[in-house]
Amino acid sequence: MSTAAMKEIKAAIIGTGAAARFHLLAFRKCAQVEVVAVCGTNADRAHALGKEYGIRSYLSIEEMLRKEHPDVVTVASIEWEHEQPVLLSLEAGCHVLCEKVMAHTLAIGEKMVAAAARSRGTLGVNYNYRCVPAHGVIKSEIDGGAFGEPALFTAYVHSYLWAHMIDLMRFFFGDPAEVTAAVVDEQSKRPIATANAGIQWMHAAEMIYHPSVAVSASFRFRKPDFIATLSGSVFVPYAQNFWSFGIFGTRGALSVTGATRDNLGGTPGLGPIADRLRSMSPFSYPESFDLAVKAYVEALQQGRPPPVSGADGLAAMRLEAAIVRSNREGRSVTLAR
Repeated sequence: MSTAAMKEIKAAIIGTGAAARFHLLAFRKCAQVEVVAVCGTNADRAHALGKEYGIRSYLSIEEMLRKEHPDVVTVASIEWEHEQPVLLSLEAGCHVLCEKVMAHTLAIGEKMVAAAARSRGTLGVNYNYRCVPAHGVIKSEIDGGAFGEPALFTAYVHSYLWAHMIDLMRFFFGDPAEVTAAVVDEQSKRPIATANAGIQWMHAAEMIYHPSVAVSASFRFRKPDFIATLSGSVFVPYAQNFWSFGIFGTRGALSVTGATRDNLGGTPGLGPIADRLRSMSPFSYPESFDLAVKAYVEALQQGRPPPVSGADGLAAMRLEAAIVRSNREGRSVTLAR
């Protein structure tokens, strides 16, 4: 799809929570994009959001798709309510940008990817922390050999950032070959599904999504052969530490500590790459939505695949499922290549 073929993109938002609002605001900052509608299950919230931004509000996805004919639909509803909006929007020929986690079961994730393959639209997943400028620099330095061959990647995160760090690890290094994991779970200590939903994650059997007491996973990569470790807990101080991680290679090292909502780049340390990162301006949580949505829109306008595809979203889900399986069976799990 060229820019000439799509002079103005009509966007619609499914969901009325904080993520939906971030998407709406981000689309409004994109050139040649008009947000035309919002759709939600709560009439008061959908109407209020529509009135606030001067757009039409709907309670029925089918009605919104039929009347508005959007080019792109953001699905930012609660995670276990992604299936119907994604499938209906793809069936209508829309491009879809779905919030992470893409689906609450692997079967539904596979159904979404298959539907996208049949559709005129594309399916993207909003792993917005790939768009943190510091992470782009780190990715370039890894790919350019500044660290030499990686030996160890290690990270610890608050529960809310668990799924994001799974994705960042894949962004930096690709997919591992094997995972070994241990989980200490207590349902009463699981954090709420989102800060605005006020309810717990409903489908914890197949994927972790939000760890409770502790989870630790060790990933074995091949070609080159190295280890990555990822740990998460609800007891990591959220306001002070979204995540901290370290990269150690045969030629260089980097630490990033204490990433926060206001400064997702954290505090860099260890070596010349850290010096470069320290010179960058702080980058906030809302800005990550702006850049992620902009990157998705530009990919549509230029006829490129989305920055994070439905296949990427499904691969991240499969890693989560392998972690759960490893803990349940008490053994290492080999991942399909």
